[in-house]
Amino acid sequence: MKNKLLVVLLISTFGLASCGSLPQVSLGNGGGNIEEDMELQEIKAEPTEAVLPENGAYFRDEFDGDINDDWGLKVVSGLESQLIWDQINGKLRLQTLPPNDTNFIFLNKKHSYEDVIVTAEVENTGPLDATMSLICRASETGWYEFRISPNGYYELLRFDQYKRDDGQNAYTNFVEKRVGSTKIVSGLNKNQFSLSCVGDTISAFVNGEQLYWEKRPLAIEDNTFSDGSVGFGMAGYGKEYDLTFNWIEVSKP
Repeated sequence: MKNKLLVVLLISTFGLASCGSLPQVSLGNGGGNIEEDMELQEIKAEPTEAVLPENGAYFRDEFDGDINDDWGLKVVSGLESQLIWDQINGKLRLQTLPPNDTNFIFLNKKHSYEDVIVTAEVENTGPLDATMSLICRASETGWYEFRISPNGYYELLRFDQYKRDDGQNAYTNFVEKRVGSTKIVSGLNKNQFSLSCVGDTISAFVNGEQLYWEKRPLAIEDNTFSDGSVGFGMAGYGKEYDLTFNWIEVSKP
């Protein structure tokens, strides 16, 4: 594997022609038939440091095949008609339309993992306040989510479905707010970012380097979710956004 990552030890994504629209789905528990449990549907087109070994990849998707083979869409917020997507030259371009805030997540339909690292390369073309996200341990009860934005901020989150069902804010931000990091290349540039879920430790990396929070390596201890699907996505704040996932890779720690 050409891309090297840093992970925390346990001890310390021709043309603008397609519009994807899917109903909201319910996620299923890991260990069963993920596609059935998640009720994921086809994406219908309309007009402390360690180095990952070379054999560490579970799979890598460069988006040169039918996205429906592996991924289904969950609409966390916004309208289905706001998402415009296109696969071209081995990349997945995602655009959103105003006026509502949006949060679209693509979840893997085939695999469930306990310990896993999810990595993607992204680039931004539109406004800088959109966020790109990575997901691990997604099930009907929730998931862990790592977001970065082209304006240099990140968030490490937990989504709790039970809170959403009760009408509460489903997201808990482990770092309390959006945190700035010089490791994120701001503006219309590429970034590689990773979400690591190993045991009870949830950690995040940007461009091969571990993030720091409060002057310590960012490594959150949380045992709410133990296994589930992986995914990626984008969220925006009521504007037109345009970003691209060049590839996504799922690896074992």
